Amino acid sequence: MDVVKTINIKNSVSRIRHFEDKIGVIDKKNTYRIFKIENYELDGGFRINLPENNPIENSVDISSSGNYLAIAIKGKNKTTIWDINQKKLIHTLGWHKGEVLSVSFDNEENYLLTGGMDGRGYLWSIESGGMVLSLPPHPDYILASSFSKNSLWCATGSYDRLISIVNITSININYRKKSHRGAITKIIFLKKYMISGDKTGEIIVWDYTKGKIIAKLSGVSDMVIDMVTDEKEEYLFVISKEKKVYLYSLNEFELVTDKFIKLNEFPSCLEFVGEKSELLIGTLSSSIYVYNIFSDNKKLIKFINENNYEKAYELIKENPFLKRTNEYKTLEDKWNKTIELAYKLMEKGDYDKAKFILKPFLAVPQKRTIIQNILNDFGEFEKFKQAVLKLKYPLAYSLANQYPSFKETIYYKKMENDFKKVFNKAKELIKIKGQEEKVKKLLMPFRGVPQKTPLIQALFNDKHLYDLLNTLFLKRQFDKFFELISRNPFLYESSEYENAMKYAEKLDNAIRDFLNKGEFKKVISYSNILRDFPEYKEKAEEYIKKAKVYMNFLNALSNNNFDLIEKMVIDYPFLIDTNDYQDYKKNVTNKFKQVEKYSAFGDVENILKIIKDLLKSKTFYYKIIGLIKSAYLNQLLKLLQKKDKSKLEKGINNYISYFDMDNEIKDIINIANKLNLNIKVTSSEKNKLIDLEFMPKFIWEEA
Repeated sequence: MDVVKTINIKNSVSRIRHFEDKIGVIDKKNTYRIFKIENYELDGGFRINLPENNPIENSVDISSSGNYLAIAIKGKNKTTIWDINQKKLIHTLGWHKGEVLSVSFDNEENYLLTGGMDGRGYLWSIESGGMVLSLPPHPDYILASSFSKNSLWCATGSYDRLISIVNITSININYRKKSHRGAITKIIFLKKYMISGDKTGEIIVWDYTKGKIIAKLSGVSDMVIDMVTDEKEEYLFVISKEKKVYLYSLNEFELVTDKFIKLNEFPSCLEFVGEKSELLIGTLSSSIYVYNIFSDNKKLIKFINENNYEKAYELIKENPFLKRTNEYKTLEDKWNKTIELAYKLMEKGDYDKAKFILKPFLAVPQKRTIIQNILNDFGEFEKFKQAVLKLKYPLAYSLANQYPSFKETIYYKKMENDFKKVFNKAKELIKIKGQEEKVKKLLMPFRGVPQKTPLIQALFNDKHLYDLLNTLFLKRQFDKFFELISRNPFLYESSEYENAMKYAEKLDNAIRDFLNKGEFKKVISYSNILRDFPEYKEKAEEYIKKAKVYMNFLNALSNNNFDLIEKMVIDYPFLIDTNDYQDYKKNVTNKFKQVEKYSAFGDVENILKIIKDLLKSKTFYYKIIGLIKSAYLNQLLKLLQKKDKSKLEKGINNYISYFDMDNEIKDIINIANKLNLNIKVTSSEKNKLIDLEFMPKFIWEEA
């Protein structure tokens, strides 16, 4: 694959982010640049005077819409957030007691997640700059972090091989998993999955809503530095400490190639620009290489035009994106037409010409077996053809069963069509008294054909069987219809069965349409009919389940049953994409955004007013507790500035009695002692019940 564009930015590339019609790039020396994706010309940027970042770490991030930039300050235990449009610092974030190694924005640009050497993970409000929540800490360095696409989940990965997955809507779901062989170096979320990579090169695909492993991919040979998917999330690109790009299929969860792109420099980061089908690779040597995943198409066209199908299919195997091109469709069309023509030639007895036109495809491994089977089968084709023409159907069917390729010929299709016509006529004649001999004569050519014999015998033994089957079909009594077929399996060959399956297909299409329109009662009604079809039973029951889930969900929304709403979203992730949930989420998110702002100012009174209707919810309990804790911590920080020992001491002890001795209160005690305030801690453990409706306005007061 050839480079279509090279961008030189003078310093090692730390992060590339695509947004709208631009890309943002931050380099090792904290220079931020914006490029137009139309031609990758420079379109602005600014320099930030901070210590150099490490491009191989996750200590810088660019928000999804390109509005914000986060940079951890090396050696200072702090993180900065910059407004890119205004080119200015808006927040400097603290609390960490070790260097910050990982920063990541959520997709809605509400939060920043930071993780550090102290094993702590903090969720920050971008709007206020306040610490919103402290996540469950790790016993070792946090090296990687990320948010889900819907911003409902986040994950942190640490040096001790642990991954922590947290539902940030409620904070009441937290998975702690130790499944990697090495330190976690990268985490990314897809719509359906989460993928994590580690220092040994191991890559794991997760169902993050359940904290379960879906697959372990064939790993890379060194530390996973970065990962990104194509716009359809069908393929995963991975770079490690090697000069190449690995490509994985996320449909089969397997390695496609370990040499998708060969590089001359060590890579540092990846980004994919979907609308241009381009993969961008940043390097430690200050370059950004732009590759179009369809650039091999020129080679494919050349191979197709030269009838070099072996090379064409080899190229497609190395670059499966080519399967999305019109040229691939042309190639497959050539194959199908060649097979079709070969059948016609062999049907006429022109085997040599058939072999000649098939020859170019013989060099293609996946086609060779098909061709060889067809050629082998057609050694006996003349015998089959003559048997059909001379109405020797028992011999013809026997040969077709022995040589399956014959079933694709016009002679086999003619034979099947002849049987249908004869049999339908026989079904009408048998109802007329005294016509048995005529029916026998009519069906005589097909006597002795194993797959037809039961149908014919049933016609004479039970003259009303087919009428009964047809009546059950017309009355839509499909439970009895399929019960009759199960007792007489030969009826699977009947036209009545064929008609029933066509009807099932129409039902299926109608149900899906009703489901999309939200007509759930019709979904259930039609699905109750569809589940009488054995082949559709499981699908129909899934439709019924989905419709009932939707109905219960709408009921929960109308009753503001927050706990049930959130439980259902966890149990049935498809609800997340519904407009009803999106409206609900927007309402709840707006409330929490207001609360987070007040939390940053230590305003507990307004927090409780805004989320009054959420206080009884078990789902939001821990999140609300976290926000109130954060508010009280900010109150204590203000007391530290004033050196108000009396209120500070009372506040610290009240805090411990409410929330226990956590890392944050220890930090405040340490700062107080450094200021010679000599705080006396009398509360050793949590001893107060928390009633959210009656929390004190200030932490040094009694509730």
